Amino acid sequence: MKKVKMLLVLGGLIVFSLLPALGVQATPSLTSGYQDKVVFHTPSHIAKWNKSTLKGLDPHVLVAFIGLMLLIIPGTFLYRVRKNRPKGKENEANVDVANEGIKKQIILNKIRQLEEQFSQGKINQEKYTETLISYKSLLKKMEEERG
Repeated sequence: MKKVKMLLVLGGLIVFSLLPALGVQATPSLTSGYQDKVVFHTPSHIAKWNKSTLKGLDPHVLVAFIGLMLLIIPGTFLYRVRKNRPKGKENEANVDVANEGIKKQIILNKIRQLEEQFSQGKINQEKYTETLISYKSLLKKMEEERG
C-alpha cells in the first residue's frame, strides 16, 4: 500500500511539474480560464469548467493523469497478486507426477508379490490370472491418463 501511495504522489508530482512546460498555469488567476484552442467543446461546457476550482488547469492534462492512475493502480495490484501467488500449481503438478510414479511402483511390487505367491503355490491359477489382469489394466489406465 505504501508503494501505491508513493506511485500516486510521484505521478502527481510528474504531471504537475510538466504543467508549466505544457503552458498551463499551476496557480489560477482570477482572469484565467480554459480557452478551447479547437472548437470542439460547447461554450456551456467550457463555462462550467471555468467556474470550477480547477479552472487554471488544462482539463486534458487532468484526464490524462486520471487515465494513467487508472492504469497504474490496477496494474500494480495485479503485479503484486501474481508475484505473491503461491507456487501451488507447479508443486501440484510435481506431486501428481511423483504420486503416479509411486502408484506405478506399488502396482509393480504387487505384481511381483503375486508372482511369488503363485510360484510358491499359495494361490491358484484362476486367482493369479484374474489379479494379474486387473493390475495390468491399472498400469495401462495410468499410462493412458499420463498421455
